[in-house]
Amino acid sequence: MTRERSRRAFLVAGGASVGLTALAGCLGGGFQGSGTGTTDATTTDATTTDAGTITTTTQATRTVEDAAGRSVELPATVERVVGLGAGALRLIAYLGATDRVVGVEQLERSDRKRPYRPYDLANPALSSLPSVGSRKSPDPELLLQRDPDVVCWAWASAGTADDLQAKLDVPVVAVEPGVLDTSSRPSFFDALGLLGDVLGTTDRANELIQRTKSFVGDLAERTADVSDPPSAYVGYLGRGRHGFTYTQPSYPPLAFVGVDNVASDVTDNLKRKKGAPRAKIDPEQLIKWDPEYVFVDLGTESYDALGKSEYGSVTAIENDQVYGVLPTRDYAMNFGTVLADAYAVGTVLYPDRFGDDDPASKADDVYEAFVGARVYDTLVEAYGAGFGKMAIPS
Repeated sequence: MTRERSRRAFLVAGGASVGLTALAGCLGGGFQGSGTGTTDATTTDATTTDAGTITTTTQATRTVEDAAGRSVELPATVERVVGLGAGALRLIAYLGATDRVVGVEQLERSDRKRPYRPYDLANPALSSLPSVGSRKSPDPELLLQRDPDVVCWAWASAGTADDLQAKLDVPVVAVEPGVLDTSSRPSFFDALGLLGDVLGTTDRANELIQRTKSFVGDLAERTADVSDPPSAYVGYLGRGRHGFTYTQPSYPPLAFVGVDNVASDVTDNLKRKKGAPRAKIDPEQLIKWDPEYVFVDLGTESYDALGKSEYGSVTAIENDQVYGVLPTRDYAMNFGTVLADAYAVGTVLYPDRFGDDDPASKADDVYEAFVGARVYDTLVEAYGAGFGKMAIPS
């Protein structure tokens, strides 16, 4: 007889029991953070009726505390998962669990004219999975059709997660992916640890945490004794039509190599979204800052402003010191790209300290660590350009 999956209490009718020893193997020795929870043992009840004895096995469960401070009861093992919100699917891919993803947001399916997120490029099969609704409005009916064991929802509030969990009768885990700057990096590590607990991939979570720390440490060590760092500006941040004057005061690729980001003190009109404040500045302010180097986010549509006469006196433009970097954000932060960009910036500004690194090869080392594939060339093909000097429009 075919078993219907219960949406109520993880009941396994006639299934094999799950022992505590196996569960301990999934949870032990891993990240000790907000995702660490408690475990209830498997129990087997025998009920005698007129028709005979019926044996019901209740699967072991465990409880995790999610990023919204909620206690969420989960099955002992998660075989089917859906990621919702900006960054959830990315983290699942980082943890090597894309084979358990059973549905994706429409964003992952429809925007294939420009495949731009490294985790998508490394896992092209994700785009062929059934849709569970839009990124702003997940569809409960479509989610139920995919029958997930758990839904991981990035940036969800406690109330929003509770509401969806009540509609589905499926555990919903809120996760906060964070960013890579110094203050928010612990949130990224906590997110990996939490999802590592949820998915039973704590070893992989710990491995990526350590690799990230190693990359950041290497960048810091190479530039630790720079006494007079060059000044730089990054513009055109964000995919779409954001202009040259759209920037990020705490842009990590510049910070990681000790560069003097001329916009670092901007506090007015910050657009705070998903942990990475950005701002549109006055063109006159950029001219006044007069950066020695300009870096351009390659995720926009047109770079014509670089050739405007009003910017002709800016030192970086006058000296032809304008370079492309890959987008650090696309549906939240592309964490691997942040580090790849930092190495590319380092090779431009400190050739004596980064001379042994080819930016493209180093980017592939980073991508391999994060998504398990060397996808730099595919990203260049998608964006039409990669690291290196940019031609300034005439």
